[in-house]
Amino acid sequence: MIDSRRRALLAALAGLPVASLLPACSDSPSLREGGFSVFGQVWTLTFHDTSPERINEALGTAETIVEPLYRRLHPWKDSELTRLNRQLASHGTARASDDIISLIRAARPLFEASGGRFDPTIGGLIERWGFHDDGGRQQRTVPPAEKTLDAWLTDAPSLDDVHVDGDRIQVDNRRVQFDFNSLAEGFAAQRVLAAIEQLGVTDCLLDTGGDLYTLGRPGDRDWRLGIRDPLGDAPLGGIELGGRRALCSSGNYERRLDYRGETFGHILDPLTARPAHSNAGTTVLGRDPVIADGAATALMLIDPDEAGRFARRLGLDGVLLVTENGQPWRDKGMQQAMQPSTAGETTDWQTI
Repeated sequence: MIDSRRRALLAALAGLPVASLLPACSDSPSLREGGFSVFGQVWTLTFHDTSPERINEALGTAETIVEPLYRRLHPWKDSELTRLNRQLASHGTARASDDIISLIRAARPLFEASGGRFDPTIGGLIERWGFHDDGGRQQRTVPPAEKTLDAWLTDAPSLDDVHVDGDRIQVDNRRVQFDFNSLAEGFAAQRVLAAIEQLGVTDCLLDTGGDLYTLGRPGDRDWRLGIRDPLGDAPLGGIELGGRRALCSSGNYERRLDYRGETFGHILDPLTARPAHSNAGTTVLGRDPVIADGAATALMLIDPDEAGRFARRLGLDGVLLVTENGQPWRDKGMQQAMQPSTAGETTDWQTI
């Protein structure tokens, strides 16, 4: 779950040249770094001008938030989420925790802005493709049969089938099977940032293993973050951010199925029951960690001519996508935010 969903397309630069894309902040005495591993995924926090005692307290607090949350939301091992899914399949109604209710509500604007392409109710479809694997069981080596996928579409579940009343969920389609992997990382990051801020941490960079979330500033400058080309290691450019911001990426790299010369990525389109084919990678700049996290995945299913409208509906600060043929696109917000790499602009950018 979650551990290898994304290739790390984002890197902290902290005063280093954009082209270098080096790890965060190792050369500054006012910056200290610590982290922890959860489900094979490394979370790293970089603190500015923060005492060792407060750093240790913040790291301990962060770990006590993330690890239990990931266990509760695991999509196929025994968890609060799998038990909820079983109850919905059996009875069509069940009570849910505040966390799951919050995630359902957070998914709604993404579902609507994407025209139903972002949908956390398709856990059954993900399972049919074998993309629930996180190293604990054998992943599929052959894609599902076309007739299996077509049959899925005849009675496909949707977030429109889900109704929430207080802590009770009712579904019109008992094939609803929640999978919140595309939101859980941002949801956890939001909780971590709020918690460490209450401890007195004012300036921190959180790296969740590919996505970056900022709190405050490292001294008299902003955090310097870099974006790599999803089709290679070359930098596309950098962004300087301060305050509470989120820079999230998605792409079909770590989890895919190769069969007879064709590659099937793990991000599935609910409208076709097949993997996304529009884009190789996406990056989203926003202020809400949960929305930014989900939007990066949703953009994988959206063509460039729709991406600008999608970003405006969600109030995102900027979006970037690179199509499978290597063509990069940016909206006006990302054009204004991004700085070219030190090698200069080598790509013919298109505007969304």
